[in-house]
Amino acid sequence: MDVIHLLILKLLLKMTLRMVRDQSAVNELSLYKLLTGYADVSIATIYRKITDLITWGYIVRVNKNHYLITTKGLVTMSLLCVNKNINDDEICHDTILLLKHEWNLDEFSDENIKAYLKLLTIRTLSEGLDPIQVLPSLNFPRSVLLLLPNNFHYMNSKTMLELLIEEVGNRELIMMAQGIIAKALMSLLPITTLNDGCRAVTVSDKVIALKCRVRGYTLDSRCPMLMKLKMNSKS
Repeated sequence: MDVIHLLILKLLLKMTLRMVRDQSAVNELSLYKLLTGYADVSIATIYRKITDLITWGYIVRVNKNHYLITTKGLVTMSLLCVNKNINDDEICHDTILLLKHEWNLDEFSDENIKAYLKLLTIRTLSEGLDPIQVLPSLNFPRSVLLLLPNNFHYMNSKTMLELLIEEVGNRELIMMAQGIIAKALMSLLPITTLNDGCRAVTVSDKVIALKCRVRGYTLDSRCPMLMKLKMNSKS
């Protein structure tokens, strides 16, 4: 991906946000006309760059000369932002904002999203893979499978949170991203609804993720409501 590819994605991002923020807005200008105003490049070059982005799955054509950035494109842009390959704060904020909406994670902060993406990047690099080549195709929630500890089936007395911290080693990022990880696991695996209204995912009779009435989405099975339920069941 080169500078022109990035410029196209940035302009599409701005056009998309304009439509989101003002439902009555109409894009009078085509992407081609916008690009020629930002860069001294020929229409033929712009056409080739747009074709590249369509082939890679980063954008889609909706009608003549008008395009939309895809979720895959948003993930790619977000990864470039969190890894400091893009240093435009406004663009990065808007990219994360749109990605949160696409992933149905509006209840989480930008910092939560960034922490999740950073953990995915760390994990991918540790396997000798290129995050930009791997992660955009996985999407959410399937991308969480990359983060699962190798020994999570044998949790014993440890929580999923503790296992992740041991294996990945970055406690701050994991604590920041744990809600997103929990929600992803609950989107992929069967859920048990507890008597108190909390919902949990269990593996080998161990809670690995839950939505606690007190803490929300968490990987810490020592949720106050769950602990209270366990104590009541023993009495």
